[in-house]
Amino acid sequence: MNWNRTFTDLIRAGRPAYWGNWTLDPKFKVGAVGIVSPDDGDFTLVKEATPGISVSNRGIPNQWKLASSNVRRSQANVELDGSATDPETGTKITAGTQLTWDFASVGSIASEFGIANEEFISDLTVLSKPETLQWLAQQAGSVSMGSGGNIAQGFGVITSVIYANSGLNLGSQDNNSSFSLSGSASAVQEMVAGANAKGSFVSTKETKQLDQHLWPNTPNKEPSGSVPIAYTFASFDGNLLIPNWITRLGALQILFNNKPGCTYITSIQLSYDTPQGKKNESFSLSGGLSKTVSNIPLSATNIVVNITFKGMINSDHYTFKWPSPLGQWLTGHREIEMTGVWPGQTHARDIAH
Repeated sequence: MNWNRTFTDLIRAGRPAYWGNWTLDPKFKVGAVGIVSPDDGDFTLVKEATPGISVSNRGIPNQWKLASSNVRRSQANVELDGSATDPETGTKITAGTQLTWDFASVGSIASEFGIANEEFISDLTVLSKPETLQWLAQQAGSVSMGSGGNIAQGFGVITSVIYANSGLNLGSQDNNSSFSLSGSASAVQEMVAGANAKGSFVSTKETKQLDQHLWPNTPNKEPSGSVPIAYTFASFDGNLLIPNWITRLGALQILFNNKPGCTYITSIQLSYDTPQGKKNESFSLSGGLSKTVSNIPLSATNIVVNITFKGMINSDHYTFKWPSPLGQWLTGHREIEMTGVWPGQTHARDIAH
C-alpha cells in the first residue's frame, strides 16, 4: 500500500498543490533541494538549503482533519488506573477520554493534527535568478537530474511546509480495524486539534494491522518541537521554473468542449506569447464537437482565449486569460466547456483538471 500517495490525494481535495509527508519525516524544510517521485511524493534530499532565499511564515487554521469516506471517529469517557501522569500538570490521571477510529476497509486513512504554522519561501523569483539557477543545475547534474545547465522535472526545491504541533496518521492494513488513543481529556483533544504544543496520550490500542505515525510518538510526553506534514515543491523544465510541481508536464493543453446538446456554432481565437514570438490559432466548433490544442509550449505566457457564440442578430462573447499558465495550471491541462440552445442563454466556463 502506498500510504503517501493516498494521503497526498486526500490532501489535494482541499490543497491541490501539496504533497503529503505520511511518515512525519523531519527532513522536509523550506529551501531543501532534492528529487520528488511524481508517483508517490517520496523526497530524496540532495542539499539541505538553497543559497539566497529568505523564509517567511504564516498562521493557518490550527485543526487538520482528513479521513477516507468509510472511517468513523467516536469519543468516550474512560476510567484510567492513575498510574500515568499528565505531562502538562504533573497530576495523576484517573478520568480520561478515548478517541477511536474505525476503518471499514483496507487502505482507509485518517489524519488529524494540531497545526503550528506554515513556512514558505518569501519570493519564488529568487529561484530563477542566474546564480541560483546555475547552482541548482550543478546539484541536479550531480545526481543525474540535469546536464549542460538544464534541470530535469522532478528535481527542485521545497517551497513551503505545513508544520504540526502534534497529531497522527493512521492507515488500515485490514478490513474492520480500529485504533484508540486514551489520555486526559485536554491532552488528547490538544493532540489532534491544538495550537499550544501540549498534546499527549497515555495509551493506544488497536485491532488488526494499522500503519501508524504519532507525534509525540511516546506515551506521557509532550511533543519536542513540531513536525512537517505537507509541503509544496518547485521544479524546472530546463531552466524554466514550474512553481507548483505535482506531475510531469510535456506541454500545456486546452480542451475546447462544445457539449452535446449545444446548438450554437462557437468561434474560438487562441493567442499566446512565446520566447520566439506571438502565436495565434482560430477555429470553429459546432454542437457536440470538441478540439484539444495540445502543443502549447511550457514557456507560453499571456494565453488569451476569445469565444463567440454566433447568434442571428447579436453574438455572445467570452474571454479567458492566463498571464502565467505554468504557474496557474497545476496539471498543465484546462477545459473550456461551452453550452447553450439557440436562441437561449449561452455559457462558457473554465474547468481545471
